Amino acid sequence: MKKKTKLALIIGAFTVIPALFIGRERRRKRLFEAAYAAAYKEAMIKANAGPLSPDGTPLYDFKNKDNLIYCDESQLGKRLIQLENSINIRDIGGYTGLDGRTVKWGRIIRSEELAHLSDKDVCYFKDLGLKHAFDFRNKSKALKQVDRLPEATEYHLLPIFDSLDFGIGQIDFTQPGTVDKFMRSIYKIQTEERAQCFAEVLKYLTLPCELPILYHCTNGKDRTGFMTFLILSLLGVDEDKIISDYTLTNLTFDESFGLLGDNMSEELGIENHHLWEFYGVKPDWLRISINYIKENFGSVENYLLNETDLTAQDFAKIRENLLD
Repeated sequence: MKKKTKLALIIGAFTVIPALFIGRERRRKRLFEAAYAAAYKEAMIKANAGPLSPDGTPLYDFKNKDNLIYCDESQLGKRLIQLENSINIRDIGGYTGLDGRTVKWGRIIRSEELAHLSDKDVCYFKDLGLKHAFDFRNKSKALKQVDRLPEATEYHLLPIFDSLDFGIGQIDFTQPGTVDKFMRSIYKIQTEERAQCFAEVLKYLTLPCELPILYHCTNGKDRTGFMTFLILSLLGVDEDKIISDYTLTNLTFDESFGLLGDNMSEELGIENHHLWEFYGVKPDWLRISINYIKENFGSVENYLLNETDLTAQDFAKIRENLLD
């Protein structure tokens, strides 16, 4: 009987010891993983690799050196138009163009939507003598958030994507990379299929009496960014300076996300950190348009000559009106 009891104790000991050992190893593994995750999170913050989502996942950093690019002609003090209720309004003047001539200030303004402007902001554009405002949003958004403009300013609705149904409500933006993929499709479509819409704005630049003008979309970054690329390219501004100007939108990323992020989150029914990339710009997005035009047409001039009803004479007039 005693032998059986000893044997049972020995067997029990060999059963318990591995279980204790396995349990201890599992706890050690969990502690290690937790410590590693905490260290990784701290390292990401110290390395300025970008903000973190609620679950600790690093979010894309639109304000690092690769996405917010300054040049010697950025001239932020003169370029950024800071009104009472504005986020992303800029003058595209001041850049060196063809034959060393400078793009004139106060002729062309790029902007976000203007529904939120104060009375004082509207007076700013009245004093500027703003002749035309071009709205690239679709009709439903333009009617829901109506631009506030001086009475003398002529409003033009030029929907870039009005006839295009992206099915945005059916896209799962919680999946990594989905917003980036969606934005890349925006640039591809507006470059390959919407040239004539942008050409309608360029026509007004051929007449000095129709200046100054303003154009905008919702955030003033993608459709507006492509329009700015076309204009500055025609004026002979270097590509690196055009990309620099494009990235200045990221200066206002936090304000844009704070103002519009919750609205979009409610519309799509998902947490707004999944939509983070909607509120900034990546140089690679604009390069989709740049590379397409280079590879298929060689230059912006040839692109517009082939894809729109603009002429070489129009380009000459635009340069004469906008270069000092």
